[in-house]
Parts: sequence; C-alpha cells; structure tokens
Amino acid sequence: MTDSQSTFKDEVDALELLMLRGEASVKTRSAMLSIALLDEVPDFTELRATFDYASRQFIRLRQHIVAPALAITAPRWVVDPDFNLDYHLRRISAASPGKLRDVLDTANQILAAPMDTQRPLWEVFIVEGVKEQGAKAALVLKMHHAVSDGMGGLMLLKLLFNDRRATPARPPLAAPIPEDIDSISLSRRGISQAIIRAIPSLNTKIREGIRGGRDLLNHPSERLDELKQHWQSAKRILSNGDSQPSPLLMRRSLGRRLDVLEYPLADLKACAKTLDASINDIYIAAIAGGLHRYHSALGCKLAALPLAMPVNLRTANDSDGGNHFAAARISLPLSEADPKHRINLIQAQVQQAITEPAINIVNRVAPLLVHLPASVLKELGELASHVDVQASNVPGLRDPAYIAGSKIVKMYPFGPLPGIPLMLVMMSHEGVCYIGSHCDTAAFSQPDLLIQCLSEEFNALLKPAASPAKKKAPVRKPVAAKKPAPKKTVNAKASIPEGSKS
Repeated sequence: MTDSQSTFKDEVDALELLMLRGEASVKTRSAMLSIALLDEVPDFTELRATFDYASRQFIRLRQHIVAPALAITAPRWVVDPDFNLDYHLRRISAASPGKLRDVLDTANQILAAPMDTQRPLWEVFIVEGVKEQGAKAALVLKMHHAVSDGMGGLMLLKLLFNDRRATPARPPLAAPIPEDIDSISLSRRGISQAIIRAIPSLNTKIREGIRGGRDLLNHPSERLDELKQHWQSAKRILSNGDSQPSPLLMRRSLGRRLDVLEYPLADLKACAKTLDASINDIYIAAIAGGLHRYHSALGCKLAALPLAMPVNLRTANDSDGGNHFAAARISLPLSEADPKHRINLIQAQVQQAITEPAINIVNRVAPLLVHLPASVLKELGELASHVDVQASNVPGLRDPAYIAGSKIVKMYPFGPLPGIPLMLVMMSHEGVCYIGSHCDTAAFSQPDLLIQCLSEEFNALLKPAASPAKKKAPVRKPVAAKKPAPKKTVNAKASIPEGSKS
C-alpha cells in the first residue's frame, strides 16, 4: 500500500538477542503469526514477486543475525549472502475439510516449530484447499519478534498489500548488497573498532562522569530522589503488585492452541463512547470479565490476576520496524461486575503503569542478562513469568487490501507465548476487530470454555451499545474443536517454518 522504505539499525540490541536465544525451546519462542483469509488462491508467481520487492524495502526480510566469536562487539544484522526467497515462501494444503479450524491447527504447528536462526527470521505459507465462507486460501505469515514488534509488523503488511486487485506497477528497486560476514570476521572488525574508539570513548565517559559528579554535588537531593523513585518504580514493575498468579494457570507445557473471535469495530467504538473509555479499555475490561467467567465455571474465586500489555515507545520520527516497546503490568480486576467501575480500575492502573519511571527496565537490564548461561536464563524466565495473560492491541488496516490478485477477507493476529498461559492480540481490518487467542493447553485445560467465556463477556459488554435498528456484521462463534484423535507424534518440521500495542 506504500512504497516507502523502512530504516533499521545494524546492531542487534540485547533484548532482540534474548528473544533469539529463546528460540531453543517451545516454551520461550517469540515468533508472531498472522493469518489472512483470501477470497481466491493467489497467483504464486505474482506473490513471489511481491515478497521479493518487499524484501528490498523491509531489509530485515533479507538479513540474519551474526554473533561474534568473541563477545567484544555486539551481534549484527547482516544481509544474507545465501538469501533464498524460495526457502521462505511455501505452498501447502489445508487438512480436510479445509474449514477455519483446520487452518488454525495448521498455523499452530507452524507457530510452534523452530526457526532456522542462520537465515532471515520469517516464513510464509500459502494454504490452499480452504473452504471457509468467502475464502478459498489463507496466507500465513510468521515473523520472529527479534525482527520487529507488532507495529513494525504492521509496516510490513502495508508494504505487502495493495489497495486494488490488480498489482500496480512498481518502480525498480535495487536489492540490498549481500555481506559475507561470519563470527570470526565480525570479531576482527570489533577489535579494530574498539582500538580506534577506545581513547575518544574514554574521554567522553570521563567528561560525562565529571558532569554527573558536578550535577550530584550541586543538586544532591534531586538526584538522590530520582534514584529512589527509579528504584521504587522498578520494584513495583517486577513485583506482582496486588495480584498473584491464578492457581488454575500454574502449569506450563508444550501444548498450544489458537482460537479467534471477531466483533464489529463500530460496536466497540459505541461501547467506548457510552462508558467514556477507549477501545483498548473495552478490550481489557472484556478480557477481565471473560477470565472471571472461566474461573467461576471451574469453581475458582479470584479477585484479580496479573496482566501485561506492551506499550509502544515509538516517536513520530521513528520509521524503522525494529522493537520499540516496554511492558506495563496491572492487576486485572476479575470480581468487579459493573463494567464502568471495572474500566475505572483498569484506567487508573494503566495510567500509573505507563508513567512509571522504570517502565523500560527490561530493556536496560537485558545487556546484563544476555550473556548468562541458558540454564540461568531459564530459571530467571520462570521467576519473571508470573503473568497470566498478555494483551496486545495493534491498529490494523481501514481499507480493503489485496495481495497477488486476492482480496484479504479476514485478518487474524497471534502473538508469542514466552512462558505465559495466554496471549491475546486484537487488530482491526475493514471495520472488524479480530482477536487471536494463543494459549498453553496445560494452563488452560479447557480452551473451548475459555473462548466461550470470552465470547459471552464481549457480547454482554457490547450488546447495550449496539444499535438494534442497524444490522450488524455477523459475529463469528468460537471455532469448535475437532474430536480428539488418538495421540500420535507430530513432526512439526515436516510442513512448516515461524509474527502492542506491541
């Protein structure tokens, strides 16, 4: 939809490297995924040309990460000299009968499978044989979180999609120049740069230290107050606050489940206006009510549970598709029946969370964590995963969108599940809000009940705001699960490869 090029930094930051290291285990993988249902099977030659052109604009599609042999310089994003578009773009068939549930189950295997970290960190599958109402195919796009956050992923979608069925003519665009850099040559380069920069860098640090010392001497009380505020803020962010993890959601496993819900954007806007709230407030309040219903159905009384939400840190001048987010944590109120009171509680907590001085603490401590052994990182991850749900809200596309001659009928987003029980992502497309649920089936032992409870709460919250005189777009019922088949080993690699406001 746009021919603008995105800019990226070459250096891999510590948070991106931490997410990449998590690729070693299903429990800590950080890939995102989107499913676009298409009204026609796209022309594969044209689709290939579309991704080739996009990879010249969104350079991360052609880059992989090279880590130095010696940790004397940062890992770098390098244009892959062995880039092969045909590895990243594949065609598969949906399992019979080709309904949405079959597409979701196929996408679930794709999302759970490990990525080849020696290559650019994205994969696309065209799923043919789809027989969902209005859709004959699906485009499944998987991208590692190290490449970008949700907002960066949206930038990529805008590059891939057109505003008409016929693909418009594109101006010629040169391919990025490949870089034949390995871990040894990167280390050598790091040593040379370190020597060149050592003295100027030392002088800069000395001057900064002198300025900081003078500032501390001239304004001791203000600087000490700032340090105290940051320390207290960090403790609040890293603690569980007023809520403890749910006793029903303590287990973690390799089991995963994808589900979807969808609601007219107009209904969410009307509800937000009625309750003097934002669409995101309605979204979070509905999640709270749905999880209350789930716990009540299983006989568990719970007043609150910990929820995290990504906060977009991009400024107006940020044009790159990297990661610019921090995590805000709140105690999600479950027991507040009145929607308005529930929203007021959520609004107050969110406002405090996003203004915490130490909101970006994870990014700041990542350089200290990234060099720890995998076993230590695993232990720290389990200590830090005392969040029961993460909810992300990514703005989508307002207008009709097409790719390779096919119209995008629906767009379902799914986030990663790194050590938490449930990830919910909402994205709008053509006046409909699509919600993707990604849960750990050991934590949510009854995923069908979870979706039923979320659906009931969204419907109850939105019903008063919906205009009875206006015919609404149909609301999709929760997708029924297939009858369980005899257990068998699934080779996820056989058919696959790996997408807050994030």
